[in-house]
Amino acid sequence: MNNFDRIAPVYDLLAGIVFGKSIRRAQTLFLKEIPQGGHVLVLGGGTGWLLAELLSLNPNCKVVYIDASLKMVEMAKKKAEGSNNVFFVHGTENSVPRGIEFDAIITHFYLDLFGQESCTKVVSLIRSSCHHRTLWLACDFMNRTWWHSAMLCVMYRFFRVMTSLNVREFPEWKKSIRQSGFVEISSKDFSKGFISSALFQLGGVSGQN
Repeated sequence: MNNFDRIAPVYDLLAGIVFGKSIRRAQTLFLKEIPQGGHVLVLGGGTGWLLAELLSLNPNCKVVYIDASLKMVEMAKKKAEGSNNVFFVHGTENSVPRGIEFDAIITHFYLDLFGQESCTKVVSLIRSSCHHRTLWLACDFMNRTWWHSAMLCVMYRFFRVMTSLNVREFPEWKKSIRQSGFVEISSKDFSKGFISSALFQLGGVSGQN
């Protein structure tokens, strides 16, 4: 696992300094689309602020919350106090409980932790826990311009030093999700196109991208 424990206390602050409010707007954009009371898998949930938003909108949903940082998990638990519907896991995509078909998957800034080949394998693994109408909410960076490439280079170097993240290429994460059978039914760009928030569905009808 990558060691995000070192930056857990300041992770949200750093994201806010660099991207302002747009990064939170991007991550909350499609939360209302999740079925009330549904089973939700959150991978790489971080400090838990998004979990609090989800539970506020959908208090009866049943959440499996997974993060590779133990400190992140501990912080998320505090934000979910009062809810008995969240199962916390210190782990990765390999820790997803078997036997559950999730109604919604959330992978915000998670798939960028993998190179292209690994990203495709991770998506395939997650796909095995979905049913024929599962929603997939994915928010992540895009590499469309020279300055996107420059920003990604700086960010990967920072996380390589701070967390021992060893990624040498940025994955085409949307392509990997589509290839697994999901259809992108809606999306919106933030931060001048550097961040994309997308809603996918198995068996869905393509919308405007």
